[in-house]
Amino acid sequence: MKIKGKTMIEHVIEKAFYATASRKAILVINPDFEGDFLSQLKVPVTFAYQSVPKGTADALAQALNLIENGEDILVMYADLVLISRDSLKSLVSLHIERNCDITFLSGTTERRYPYALVERDERGRVIAFQEKKVPDFDPPWEFYIGPIILKKSVVEAYIEKLSPNESTGEIYIADIVSMAIADNKNICGFVTNNEREFLGVNTPEDLKAAEEIIEQ
Repeated sequence: MKIKGKTMIEHVIEKAFYATASRKAILVINPDFEGDFLSQLKVPVTFAYQSVPKGTADALAQALNLIENGEDILVMYADLVLISRDSLKSLVSLHIERNCDITFLSGTTERRYPYALVERDERGRVIAFQEKKVPDFDPPWEFYIGPIILKKSVVEAYIEKLSPNESTGEIYIADIVSMAIADNKNICGFVTNNEREFLGVNTPEDLKAAEEIIEQ
């Protein structure tokens, strides 16, 4: 799908380039559709392949051998085109300034979303990060909304230890965060106050809404 003349992936990649010093983008795709991507994309990318969707952590695993040791990895999702440049820039800045092992983008809301629920202690430290957890406390709630930066070394430390979700059979990046929390890694989170950034574009109605509010 295109928004304002660009594919959603191009919007996401351009925002990632804006927020970082890197010009390297790795796109994890089903290899059956590589030709379609090549015909549409106008930005340089390297492809990694996930023939069968097995979760976000599995997609990340397919790209690891294309990433240099010692690098940080900014993970983005193609449907989250409404994440702002400013939020991404703040995410990257926080990760660098605090030398975080993992830094995620989240938002607070009175609405319930099917995203990973973030819980903090009274000092603001992240103490729980659970995929699709139903909140058992009153709002406002904090949800992880997609973009996340992980040190490659941290991913490698946990990726082989992940267990498939009982209901989906998939492995998730949120589970890497949970394991890192348990090991007292330096987990950071930048909180956006713009609830529009929660919106994933997956239906014609979503596309219409995105056309009206997406950054030029």
